[in-house]
Amino acid sequence: MNNVPFMILLIIILSSCTKRHKTDLQQATVTELSVSKEYYKSDTLAVDLTRSIIQWKGTKMRGLGKHEGRIELANGFFTISDGRINGGHFIADMNSITVTDIPDHEPVPRRRFNNHMKSEDFFDSASYPVSKFEITTVQYKSADSLIVAGNLTIKEITRNISFTAKFKDKALEARFTIDRFQWNIGYKGSWVDKTLVDKDILLNFQLFTE
Repeated sequence: MNNVPFMILLIIILSSCTKRHKTDLQQATVTELSVSKEYYKSDTLAVDLTRSIIQWKGTKMRGLGKHEGRIELANGFFTISDGRINGGHFIADMNSITVTDIPDHEPVPRRRFNNHMKSEDFFDSASYPVSKFEITTVQYKSADSLIVAGNLTIKEITRNISFTAKFKDKALEARFTIDRFQWNIGYKGSWVDKTLVDKDILLNFQLFTE
């Protein structure tokens, strides 16, 4: 049997999937672990846990499938000097991770997916119940536009990341992607059995101060 037409068709399909998955979202820059400074003269502003939002989105099969959801903050604060952020520390409750694009009236698949996210395949929240982010440096590009760098700890793996953000109306807002495999989140899966997991996780958050 001549397999040439089939191979050409497969290449076209894979190419189209790859193009579809391209994104203009900023990718967080990962660097060596950084040590935060001490800010003895800074004021501390607690994060409003009831209003603050951490949203995530993950894709599979080169963007053909996706899920998204939320993670709750357990604690957090900013340090501020002269009205400007210069530090902060935030703790996320990984047992709170939940999917939001599976409706409540489908409790079985919703519960199954939530449990899978908390399993050893992904965040292993029984062993690693919290994730942390500690701001190490802040560079102001304008009155409300910042470059934030900090140590992100997930599953006891800590890497320093940097990304652009906005601080406006007492809220820090940012939207960027990280490579999940740098924090040992998830398995690669397979294209054949439709379990191929894309490497990027989108994080979108608004952290309001009290």
